[in-house]
Amino acid sequence: MPLINYAQGSVICTAGEQIGNICFITKGDVEASLMGQRFYFGQKDIVGLADFEVGSYSTTYTAVTEVTILAYPFNDFTDLEILLKDNKDAMQLAINAIYRQLSKFLQYHTELKNQADNAYTLINTLYPKYEQLSKRYALSSRKLDTTQIRATDEFDSVADWMLPYYVGLMSLDSTTQKALMQPSISFGLFHRGIDDIRLAVESCQAYHEHLNEIGKLLLNTEGHDLFSLVAQLQFDSINIKGADANVDVMMRQIIGMLNGKPYINNTLYRHRLNTYNDTLASKRTNQEITNEPINEQTRANLAESLNVILEYSGCDEELCNKFRHTIRAYIQIPDRGSADDAVYKLRRELTNDFYEIYTGVFIKSLRDTNTPTIIKMFLNFGYMDMRLAGVEYSDYLYSIADTLRGDKTKGVYTITEWLTAIYYGEKESSRDDFDTDYKQAIRELKVSKRFSDAEEAAMLKDQEAKLRYELTKVFPFVNKITFGRISIFCPIFSDNNVYRSLEDSLVTPELVIEAFDEVRKLDYSAFHRKTWYSNPDAGVPREYYHYEVQPDIILMPNPGTRGIMWQEMEGRDRKSPPRMFMPVFLLVDLKLVAMKLTGDYRWEYIKHTHGLRWSDVTDPSLTSEYFDYLQFYRTNRELSMDARASLKNELTRARNNYRNVFVSNYVEWLTYESKGLPRLNKFARNIMGRYCPFPKDVREILATNPQYVDLIKRHELSALQQIRHLTNAIHKVAKSGEEPPPELLAEVEFIGR
Repeated sequence: MPLINYAQGSVICTAGEQIGNICFITKGDVEASLMGQRFYFGQKDIVGLADFEVGSYSTTYTAVTEVTILAYPFNDFTDLEILLKDNKDAMQLAINAIYRQLSKFLQYHTELKNQADNAYTLINTLYPKYEQLSKRYALSSRKLDTTQIRATDEFDSVADWMLPYYVGLMSLDSTTQKALMQPSISFGLFHRGIDDIRLAVESCQAYHEHLNEIGKLLLNTEGHDLFSLVAQLQFDSINIKGADANVDVMMRQIIGMLNGKPYINNTLYRHRLNTYNDTLASKRTNQEITNEPINEQTRANLAESLNVILEYSGCDEELCNKFRHTIRAYIQIPDRGSADDAVYKLRRELTNDFYEIYTGVFIKSLRDTNTPTIIKMFLNFGYMDMRLAGVEYSDYLYSIADTLRGDKTKGVYTITEWLTAIYYGEKESSRDDFDTDYKQAIRELKVSKRFSDAEEAAMLKDQEAKLRYELTKVFPFVNKITFGRISIFCPIFSDNNVYRSLEDSLVTPELVIEAFDEVRKLDYSAFHRKTWYSNPDAGVPREYYHYEVQPDIILMPNPGTRGIMWQEMEGRDRKSPPRMFMPVFLLVDLKLVAMKLTGDYRWEYIKHTHGLRWSDVTDPSLTSEYFDYLQFYRTNRELSMDARASLKNELTRARNNYRNVFVSNYVEWLTYESKGLPRLNKFARNIMGRYCPFPKDVREILATNPQYVDLIKRHELSALQQIRHLTNAIHKVAKSGEEPPPELLAEVEFIGR
């Protein structure tokens, strides 16, 4: 076997190169770089032990010093086995080399595992904390997909016993090691060791990739990472009591995790850290304490809330004094939820005066560039008096009043944002409880009071009049409905109406969007409407396609239990969004409310667009088929006696309101039927399947259930026919020399969902 000398810095073998020799190191040190980590091998080591079974080097080996290699020809793994079988000393040298290399790879594996476990724990601890604090401070949180990060036990194939096992073998005395060199034992140790080296290297590579993915969640060039999310939370909440300190603890943990880690871009980290420190220092220096800690002075101010609100409202002294007297009497009642006539009368008086005060306060706030926190508490929560709200709830409302925001881009509004949008003409005022909108009301007034056309036109352009219409005709009714317990309703925030943590009940834009997204995952067509594409020149007179309209969700100033689908569109504008209202503090499950609102919307939209024929079964629709099914269930032979009895009970509970029965069935359709748990009878299930189909992934799961097979087959066949028809229309347009219409291409994708 020849000796080969290598000068310092020269390459012994290159990654990807075929193995031509079994290289025993007899002198000097050799370096290999794996996954950015440097490993060193010296005298009596063998170059590329983990690579012999593959036949090519997985990394480049370089001489750190002058190196001498004893080379033995290698064609395949059999050559190595023959060499070791015939040479007991070579076998012991190879096994000892395996032990040394394994201990290095396994120690590195342990280091990577600890880094990955720490990072995994940090992300799964801090991100929920970030969402919790965002909600507590009424700030919008941004989504970070942490589900892609797996726990290490999901991919790590190295057992915990391996490192101590090989360290133990290395520590055996020479006599014991020689005793293990019997062919029947030594070959097993050799093959097992080679396999374990490969396993260790593969696990290290898996950890390396895993840590790179974790690193991107912690810090990346796009800036959508945990570092930026928590930093922005700290900047936005700098003025909120205790927030800076709470978030700063999180930032210190993130910085400690990022500092000096090999899977983090250090240059990017230093740049982002410097920017963060500079911005934070500036904000801390220039902050205005608009939301200072609840101290004695703040408590004293809260104790005067009622006087602050009444003075701000600009209402006449007689109304203010009357209101003070009434609320004083209300505070002294032990049971403010009592059904007693005297208590009911007090609540009614307070309610009537509350809305007059609210109107005055809100209109004044529109022109106020620095609205006081207590006024924001009144407008967004109905808060008026600390004695009614209680000290704890008053403190919490005060802490979030300045930061409470909706998200107009996603259709979520606080009540003040909604009323402001009406005032500035961004939204039209809603229909009242008699289904009359502002324009209709003005026309009726014109007829009765004989306005001139000019006066009518002026009134139709009067934005403050539109705002007052919303405040007087819509707001009081909706506020009462969303509260849920109509018989004991009072619009003033009172602690006796709260039976769930306010922090857990607070409805944020993120929670609303998430709840409706969950509905869309099961009913993808819920908010889609139909319109048509026309191109007569290409031989396509009219083809229908769907487009989605996102609902407007308005958060009412009360702790309540109900959502209400108020109107399905604005007038006749089919592109306008539906309007839904829910409490800003929702004391029940938000996802359930979102399902009910969506069911309500489905019913009312079809009813509105079909007009008088909404219940005419000769014009098939969701409402007409459900109406026919409920009206004639007694004579429906497809229903068993048990199904008819059950349906009779449903109608009784719903007071014979067909829409309520449908909404109840719709919730069951999404909650249970989507999981293959039958709750509906066959007839109701077929209607739901036609008009509220599940998406493809759900259908594929249900297709194995005999109760859904026919339903799914009908849907798939109908979808196939529609796609074929649309494809022909698209080809006609393309043949005419025009680009394929994007509306019809999107419709093909929609039908196939």
